[in-house]
Amino acid sequence: GRPDAPEASAPREAAPQKCDAGFFRAFSGECLPCDCNGNSNECSDGSGFCVNCQRNTTGEHCEKCLDGYIGDSIREAPHSCQPCPCPLPHLANFAESCYRKNGAVRCICKENYAGPNCERCAPGYYGNPLLIGSTCRKCDCSGNSDPNLIFEDCDEVTGQCRNCLRNTTGFKCERCAPGYYGDARTAKNCAVCNCGGGPCDSVSGECLEGFELSTGCDKCVWDLTDDLRLAALSIEESKSGLLSVSSGAAAHRHVNGMNSTIHLLKTKLSERENQYILRKIQINNAENTMKSLLSDVEELAEKGNQASRKGQLVHKESVDTTGHATHLVEQARNMRDKIQEINNKMLYYGEEQELDPEEITEKLVLAQKMLEEIRHRPPFLTQRELVDAEADEAHELLSQAESWQRLHNDTRSLFPVVLEQLDDYTAKLSGLRESLDQALDHVRDTEDMNRATAARQRDHEKQHERVREQVEAVNTSLSTSANSLTVPRLILVELDDIIKNASGIYAEIDGAKNELQGKLSNLSNLNHDLVQEAVDHAHNLQQEADELSRNLHNSDMNGLVQKALDASNVYENIVNYVGEANETAELALNITDRIYDAVSGIDTQIIYHKDESDHLLNQARELEARADSSSEEAVADTSKRVSGALTRKSALKHRLDDAVKRLQAAERGDVRQRLGQSKLVVEQANQTTVEVQQVTAPMANNLTNWSQNLQNFDSSAYNTAVDSARDAVRNLTEVVPQLLDQLRTVEQKRPASNVSASIQRIRELIAQTRSVASKIQVSMMFDGQAAVDVHPKTSLDDLKAFTSLSLYMKPPAKQPELAGTADQFILYLGSKNAKKEYMGLAIKNDNLVYIYNLGTKDVEIPLDSKPVSSWPAHFSIVKIERVGKHGKVFLTVPSLSSTAEEKFIKKGEFAGDDSLLDLDPKDTVFYVGGVPSDFKLPASLNLPGYVGCLELATLNNDVISLYNFKHIYNMDPSKSVPCARDKLAFTQSRAASYFFDGSSYAVVRDITRRGRFGQVTRFDIEVRTPADNGLVLLMVNGSMFFSLEMRSGYLHVFYDFGFSGGPVHLEDTLKKAQINDAKYHEISIIYHNDKKMILVVDRRHVKSMDNEKMKIPFTDIYIGGAPPEILQSRTLRGHLPLDINFRGCMKGFQFQKKDFNLLEQKETLGVGYGCPEDSLISRRAYFNGQSFIASTQKISFFDGFEGGFNFRTLQPNGLLFYYASGSDVFSISLDNGTVTMNVKGTKVQSSDKRYHDGLPHFIITSISPTRYELVVDKSRLGSKNPTKGKAEQNQASEKKFYFGGSPISPQYANFTGCISNAYFTRLDKDVEVEDFQRYSEKVHTSLYECPIESSPLFLLHKKAKNSSRPKPNQNKKGGKSKDAPSWDPVALKFPEQNAPRDSHCHLSSSPRAIEHAYQYGGTANSRQEFEHLKGDFGEKSQFSIRLKTRSSHGMIFYVSDQEENDFMTLFLAHGRLVFMFNVGHKKLKIRSQERYNDGLWHDVIFVHEKSSGRLIIDGLRVLEESLPSTGTAWKIKGPIYLGGVAPGRAVKNVQINSVYSLSGCLSSLQLNGASIASASQTFSVTPCFEGPMETGTYFSTEGGYVVLDESFNIGLKFEIAFEVRPRSSSGTLVHGHSISGEYLNVHIKNGQVIVKVNNGIKDFFTSVTPKQSLCDGRWHRITVIRDSNVVQLDVDSEVNHVVGPLNPKPVDHREPVFVGGVPESLLTPGLAPSKPFTGCVRHFVIDGRPVSFNKAALVSGAVSINSCPAA
Repeated sequence: GRPDAPEASAPREAAPQKCDAGFFRAFSGECLPCDCNGNSNECSDGSGFCVNCQRNTTGEHCEKCLDGYIGDSIREAPHSCQPCPCPLPHLANFAESCYRKNGAVRCICKENYAGPNCERCAPGYYGNPLLIGSTCRKCDCSGNSDPNLIFEDCDEVTGQCRNCLRNTTGFKCERCAPGYYGDARTAKNCAVCNCGGGPCDSVSGECLEGFELSTGCDKCVWDLTDDLRLAALSIEESKSGLLSVSSGAAAHRHVNGMNSTIHLLKTKLSERENQYILRKIQINNAENTMKSLLSDVEELAEKGNQASRKGQLVHKESVDTTGHATHLVEQARNMRDKIQEINNKMLYYGEEQELDPEEITEKLVLAQKMLEEIRHRPPFLTQRELVDAEADEAHELLSQAESWQRLHNDTRSLFPVVLEQLDDYTAKLSGLRESLDQALDHVRDTEDMNRATAARQRDHEKQHERVREQVEAVNTSLSTSANSLTVPRLILVELDDIIKNASGIYAEIDGAKNELQGKLSNLSNLNHDLVQEAVDHAHNLQQEADELSRNLHNSDMNGLVQKALDASNVYENIVNYVGEANETAELALNITDRIYDAVSGIDTQIIYHKDESDHLLNQARELEARADSSSEEAVADTSKRVSGALTRKSALKHRLDDAVKRLQAAERGDVRQRLGQSKLVVEQANQTTVEVQQVTAPMANNLTNWSQNLQNFDSSAYNTAVDSARDAVRNLTEVVPQLLDQLRTVEQKRPASNVSASIQRIRELIAQTRSVASKIQVSMMFDGQAAVDVHPKTSLDDLKAFTSLSLYMKPPAKQPELAGTADQFILYLGSKNAKKEYMGLAIKNDNLVYIYNLGTKDVEIPLDSKPVSSWPAHFSIVKIERVGKHGKVFLTVPSLSSTAEEKFIKKGEFAGDDSLLDLDPKDTVFYVGGVPSDFKLPASLNLPGYVGCLELATLNNDVISLYNFKHIYNMDPSKSVPCARDKLAFTQSRAASYFFDGSSYAVVRDITRRGRFGQVTRFDIEVRTPADNGLVLLMVNGSMFFSLEMRSGYLHVFYDFGFSGGPVHLEDTLKKAQINDAKYHEISIIYHNDKKMILVVDRRHVKSMDNEKMKIPFTDIYIGGAPPEILQSRTLRGHLPLDINFRGCMKGFQFQKKDFNLLEQKETLGVGYGCPEDSLISRRAYFNGQSFIASTQKISFFDGFEGGFNFRTLQPNGLLFYYASGSDVFSISLDNGTVTMNVKGTKVQSSDKRYHDGLPHFIITSISPTRYELVVDKSRLGSKNPTKGKAEQNQASEKKFYFGGSPISPQYANFTGCISNAYFTRLDKDVEVEDFQRYSEKVHTSLYECPIESSPLFLLHKKAKNSSRPKPNQNKKGGKSKDAPSWDPVALKFPEQNAPRDSHCHLSSSPRAIEHAYQYGGTANSRQEFEHLKGDFGEKSQFSIRLKTRSSHGMIFYVSDQEENDFMTLFLAHGRLVFMFNVGHKKLKIRSQERYNDGLWHDVIFVHEKSSGRLIIDGLRVLEESLPSTGTAWKIKGPIYLGGVAPGRAVKNVQINSVYSLSGCLSSLQLNGASIASASQTFSVTPCFEGPMETGTYFSTEGGYVVLDESFNIGLKFEIAFEVRPRSSSGTLVHGHSISGEYLNVHIKNGQVIVKVNNGIKDFFTSVTPKQSLCDGRWHRITVIRDSNVVQLDVDSEVNHVVGPLNPKPVDHREPVFVGGVPESLLTPGLAPSKPFTGCVRHFVIDGRPVSFNKAALVSGAVSINSCPAA
């Protein structure tokens, strides 16, 4: 019934009760009626889906019938469903399903049945489906029917076989025909009886005697027997047919006739039986009676055959007739005829068959009832049509609803993406707004500066006008003075005596002047020479760098040896000059403090002389005034001033002596502080000097004029004295600017960005120099005394497992008197002590000998098949190779007359256990041709030096050259003439192509000199490379560019010719042409009609794109790369992030079908001849955790196998190698950092050492009939072969094996890292390093790069010896706030490397963490707090920290006073680091230009010193700002916040986006070089884990939980869904608890998921044990649905449920939700887990609403929000 009104309309706040029967509770809380079409009275709350559908219905609303049933309505939902009438509804239903079409029921029959209503048997089957209880069975003709038929041919009703072949007969063709014998069923060999036409045994073939006269009678008896058997079967079928017909719908009117016929049949059968008995007696009694009977039997047989044929014809007609269900009357007549015919047969055979009348009566009654029911039923044709139409409409509505639901889900899934994009746009807008604010501030500052400049300009103009007026006044006064000096000229004669006396005084002045100048010179030299020397060295450094650049670009790679030597010498000079410049700079810094003291003294003297100069100026003015009245007074006054000048000069001497003494006695102080003070003092001194010059210049002019006016007198002494005083002051003013310039030069020696850029540029030039030198393919002539120490270039780690060295050798001319070539040393690569770990090449006993030592003894491989004395007098190729302990030496001798080549090879093997060439980079030398005199070779190589020509070619994959040397001994390459290379077969191919090593490039300038851009412009080039990425072609002109790049092995074209719509990107989107397969590919770029770009590869069209019509605006083209200044220009960086130069080979570069020789271009750099095959071999592969490579080769892995490979990884788990043959498995894997080899279930595991450290390690495996061995690096482990003594069944065959992972081994996680230098012992070829490029299957694998990073190093600050370490149980005070931590920060432990693993789990319970690094950002206020440290931050504080993040905003460091007026902070804004603190009421802000949210580690130092600050990033980026000091003391109270701040803090001083916690890792917080002690409080902080991270929330082994915010809760009805990836087999997942003790708990126990519920009545639970272990390292989905007392649990689609007792008074408490754990105080003893849940949770949804753990009400314990370790 309907629910009561109050319950149905109750508001949501009221506690909802269960709805009445026939109603369900919707999500709104209302009770709504169930829509079950009257077929159910129950439906699920929330969804309204019907349950327990009745009347054979099913579906969400009971709207469909079950399979095999059909509804009673056409367009509406069925009220009931009946069995399909196929052919009979209840008793004989042989349909899979049925449906209505055009008013008729169509049946889909089972396999054995056919017909519209399944009323007959299918071909090859027999029976009568219309007969109740009868089924269709398969025909059985013993295989003797017609083989051309698909099915065996038998009667459709009786099953009697037709047309028995192979001389057989019988009902099932089961015996041989009369006159034949044999096995008709199995052997099928019926043969003719050999009895002269007489009978024989049908099985043995023995002739039957005594029956000669009765041969025909015998045949008659057999035929009769067969006929009687057929008659019996026909009677049975007739009986069944009668029963079936009796239950038919149209047989009622024929029942009476059928009854009488049956009685007649019974009588006839009885008579027939009597006749049969009588005939049998007659046959046995008399032969003559048999003769007469024989004719009767023959006649009977003939009639029987005719009757049989007629019966078959009638049966066929009957079967055809039964196909028409509407002609039941005719069918009944045919059946009656058939019965009559059978009756006649029975009469003929005389066999009687009885029928039960009671059974016939029951069938008649049943038929009567069915007929009456059918008659009373009205036809439903109209209703059926209406139902069909409505059903079609319902299906259309359902499909529309489903499409709307899909659209709704798609739209809903886009919400997070849209929100994320909106957040990004918000961040970008805030950054733009900040940039606009900065621009506005700059504009305002510029306007202020312009106004100030204009004001100063006006002041200068006014001052200039005043000076001009004063000059005019002075000129007027001078002219007046000249007129008034007539009288003083006469008086001057009397001054001769005075002048003579002045001459003596002048001598004293001159002596003092000389001494003064000497002191000044000493003072200048004391500080000038050393600093000037540093300046000179810096200039020399720049000049040498420029010279190096010129040498690089002038080197054309065509054998100009001297230029390569120049480049090498320049490199050495650069190193020397850098060292000298550093020493000079240090010396300059040491004397800086003395310069400061000197400048201080000079400043004092300048101030004194300024005052004296002012006084002198005043005296000059008074002299000018008095000159008008008396020349005598002027002369006397002048004499007085001379005396004053002498006195002042003497005083100056004493002061300078004091300054020198102070300079010599100066002590070193704080250099940087004194530099700053010196800078300020020197600036003031400079200003004062300018003022002195401005004041003394008019004075000097006046004195000069006076001396000219008094030239008639002997005034030389007077003029000299005045000039000397003026020069002294001028010299003094010149010294100060020189000191200022030199101080600025020293200041520039700081580690600033310009220095780092210069150093980086020098490094690039050095690298380019070595690259160029490595490609000089020119030989050196050795005379037996010379030696070359070569730079090996290749990483020595790459040489450990595999070493391959090739070179060209040309022996000297043969000496006729010598029988063979003398013993000679050729090369040595190994340790300096030359006792072990080396390889070398020598000539011994006229044989080329390859020698290598792996630690114990030498292996010598002599190439005795080709003595050296038989080599031709031209270059031959020698290659020595070592793979593990296996060595080879190759020799290729070309022919001068043809392209034929002779090849020789010799193999050897090290007999010991070691397989690695373990070389230390600091202790390795590579000598060629000879060795220095102080080096002692090992005994096997201690031979005289080589005589002849040598040329190096490759070392592993790298091209090397003798001209990339460290040192040369006893040789002058500039004078020694190298051997000419012969034009032989193997050298001709070298000049046809060019080799690019990843740092080289070619430049073609003015490309239009050989062709012009036209309607069709074409570029062609052939490339060959195994690399994934590289730049092929580049053209640049301002902001316009064209780039052809290779990315992930496919081509991309970026170009912009000034298009209005920006750059165009043409990409091989269909992946038609993969380039990086180490094969040559012809690439063509065609630009058609200035508007269409076409990409063609191997003469096949790949992609084309139209663009705005524009001509190509370029003249130069870069090939294979470009200089760094081009690739890193601001114009290209926005569109061309790829700056990787090409590595591989190129040839055939053409523009407009015109060839260009790249080596002839002047600016081509580092391009080499030829295409070395070794450089194209892919010996390494990088796997990303979802990739693998596979190959099929003929290897026997379980018998006499040896193999090895290198690997590098940072992940503790992964499958390295896998091979399976049936149930036998051979695998090598990493398990928690250890190496495990599994051979047929026997495991050999490495020691406790962990190998996921990012360093290269080498694995060797050996399997023999007696032992399994595993060697990791040099640690050997083994296990006995359990199959020892047993014969191996596995034979070598080509089967697939895998590196890096396997699609057929789900128990292993795929490998993340690099595998290289792999080798195997094979049955079909020698041991050689694997070329992964040739592998048949490569899935998501890179065969070139290996991006494995080691842990970053802290560049600037190392921990001091007295550094404090975190102490336990320290700083535990402080009350808990709302987000107070519920766990001790000391408990934030780093997992041990050998942490135990849960035996049920694939992943370790403790992922590998970075020591002393912590993950922040789980919540908005995730942080650590440190109590205020001792000491004062006000004077000077230097903090250092390391960070790694991908977040664009976040707080890193914050400290302030209580009111936050004084503060200091470091935070991230738009990816840039910002250091900020207050200076008084102003804020000093230092912001980096680069972004540092790249996910890499960065070292940051931020220094606060009074009113100035510095920010140093990664040791080379130095940013500095300062504000005027206010003198206000800093009042910092603390605490120090790291990674975030407490709620409400920092909002006053920091933008809101950066107030929230940083999402990333922080490490190594230090103050003034000492580590800061343990945090006092910690909030939502976890260890920082190594390796890749995924989205999810991680619960560590330390325990913790998340309490969801109040908008999420659970009560009587809910649905929770989430995904988990456990690292432990037990633990709490979800918990809800009410005050009254009711609870819901979801937890894992030993891999089983259990849901426990208490609803106030009792506990009840359900559980699921998934087939796939939850702890297999994969994500699993868990869904829990509760509806009052019904709880359902779904784990990976495995479902179970429980129905608990019904609480009559349920209360919906809406409990809070705990995730990942729960406080133990809330758990009953039965619920408390043995250990906390460890693992990741993601995609948590409650009632369809996603849960964000970032907004959780509480995060307690070691829980990492939104960051989950992937391995």
